[in-house]
Amino acid sequence: MRILAIGIGNILRTDDGIGLHVIKKIKEIKPEIDTVDAGLGSIEILEYMEGYDLVFIIDAIEADGEPGTIYKINLSGGQQPPIITHSHGVDLVSTINFGQLLYQNKLPKKIILLAVEAEDTISLGEEPTKKVKQAIDEVIKEIIKFT
Repeated sequence: MRILAIGIGNILRTDDGIGLHVIKKIKEIKPEIDTVDAGLGSIEILEYMEGYDLVFIIDAIEADGEPGTIYKINLSGGQQPPIITHSHGVDLVSTINFGQLLYQNKLPKKIILLAVEAEDTISLGEEPTKKVKQAIDEVIKEIIKFT
């Protein structure tokens, strides 16, 4: 099974960089999982997904939950994430829906968003807050259990 982990976020804005922290660590411990640093993410993530069986998108979320909470949303199965504020303007649900129309059978059958509730996406800094940092290993476990 071909698996891709796409990290989205701004590494310089504390918790917003969670996706990039996760893919960096995955590269070190599970190099057979392909990773992509999609930065602030946009429609180009659709092209990265072609040819994979399973794709994980890892991003910060601001949904008024407890910081560090992990939301697992099956985007390809039509699940909707909680009402969220995107710190970088990406609407993943619309992007995936558009991709399914545009690319039809070329996208993976399963696309899962692993979104971590952020505490701080405004402050400058490369380190996430304590609760978000603790969630990194849980997100990684969720991904590597499919290998």
